[in-house]
Amino acid sequence: MSVPYDLFTGAFLSKISEFDFIQLEEKDRTAIVDGYMKRALSAFRKNCKHDLFTTGDDTARVFAVDIPDADIDELADIVSEGMLVQWLKPFVYKQELLENVLNTKDFTTYSPAELLMRVGNAYSKAQKDYTQKIREYSFNHGDLTDLHL
Repeated sequence: MSVPYDLFTGAFLSKISEFDFIQLEEKDRTAIVDGYMKRALSAFRKNCKHDLFTTGDDTARVFAVDIPDADIDELADIVSEGMLVQWLKPFVYKQELLENVLNTKDFTTYSPAELLMRVGNAYSKAQKDYTQKIREYSFNHGDLTDLHL
């Protein structure tokens, strides 16, 4: 049985409310979201007990791997959380926000500096949540016999 890319894409899109994705053509949107998924998988690669990194078929948009139904929701949640981190990263380094912060003299509630700080905080929280989900997965599904204690 294969696992479709759309499983992870759907989980990711349900976590965000990005209207810019609606304006894009489907092939462009798919390319962007698949890029987020691949970067999220590379961070999750060494902890995941299923090979989602090398079994992907970009043409058919499926992973040629057998994953039990009991594990699929957990994996979709973890990978989509990593996709969320990848989606937020460009907002943290957005040039207009950085220029406004460097040029502003005051720091008010409505200033660009405040916005940049909040975006940075959201990114940090998403990154921590993703890392925590990977740790929990590793703890719950790890095999201690491989440690040679």
